[in-house]
Amino acid sequence: MQENNMRLIDEAISDSAVKNTFRLGWEFISLNKKFTMTVIVVLFALVLLGFIPKVGFIFSVFSSAFVLAIQIYVGRLLYETENIESFVDEIHNADGQNVIERDFAPALGAYLGWMIMALLLIGGISLLIGGIGTGMASPTNNAELLSTLSTVAIPLLFVILLFSYVQPLVQANIVMANDFKEGFVAVFTVFTADVWRRAMQGSYFKYISVYGVIVLLATVLFAFIFSVFAVIPILNMFILIVFVYMLSIMMAMSSVMAKRIVEEE
Repeated sequence: MQENNMRLIDEAISDSAVKNTFRLGWEFISLNKKFTMTVIVVLFALVLLGFIPKVGFIFSVFSSAFVLAIQIYVGRLLYETENIESFVDEIHNADGQNVIERDFAPALGAYLGWMIMALLLIGGISLLIGGIGTGMASPTNNAELLSTLSTVAIPLLFVILLFSYVQPLVQANIVMANDFKEGFVAVFTVFTADVWRRAMQGSYFKYISVYGVIVLLATVLFAFIFSVFAVIPILNMFILIVFVYMLSIMMAMSSVMAKRIVEEE
């Protein structure tokens, strides 16, 4: 890697990109246990505070933005680090206060962008369902009902799958944001031709497909573990937060790996 002035991310891509995504993500989680445990405890506390009536929403916003800030920090760390030694050093020096000071503003902008995007999506779906509902006020049989519902479910599922496919490139744009405005605007790059053009590259499709299958299997495994401890709500919540944190780290890693993959073509 060093002989051709390749950065760490270039070496990771050249030698089993998907495997190295999870390997580097796990190194970030495991090499600085103090940082990892501090983040998990803080998120756990913020989630609990989110249940407080009236003011709970503030803590929910902060927890979501905090996770995004960590993703920005982790993603930029992998994207910009020259070698594995520097990467390990940066992990050991990771500090929550520095993450908040440097990356919280773009994270908050991205959070607002995602909220607006979600509201637009929910509004569009509501209008669609409302319009169809008017036309099916009195379905004559179950077949007609299922047929009508499928006209909503199938296109909606297709849109969700498309969005999931290009989301890593959008996330990469968020990772590279430097301030609130850039974080906010980055969310809406999902509607740009550049993102979709890059997503059509064969190397991107191969990487995201394999990565996506592994994440799906991990999620199924987690769902099983989650169900086992369903009788202990507080433990279930803690397990959920640990999974979300680990998944967030992997998403940050995969987003910049995807960005670098399409840059190489």
